[in-house]
Amino acid sequence: MSGYSVEWAALHREARVYDELERNAKEARDDLHAAFDRDRNTLGHDMYGAELAKSMPEIERGIFDALKTYINELDHVASGLNLNARTYERPERPSGERN
Repeated sequence: MSGYSVEWAALHREARVYDELERNAKEARDDLHAAFDRDRNTLGHDMYGAELAKSMPEIERGIFDALKTYINELDHVASGLNLNARTYERPERPSGERN
């Protein structure tokens, strides 16, 4: 046999791994949002706290933009794996057997 073979069920399994990573990242993002909201006003009233308070919006934006990019990539990989799995699964399974 030449070429290669694909185990479409393995692609579905790997997609679920990426789905779980995405759920975990979203949970971490939400927890971090809550922590920033809860603690934002506890920076102190000295010059260090005031300076940090000025920097916080940009810091938060950078963190949450990076998390958004990461979450979108995880979703993209999971979607691609599932799409490829269905492509390889289609010719091997009668339509009544598909999920």
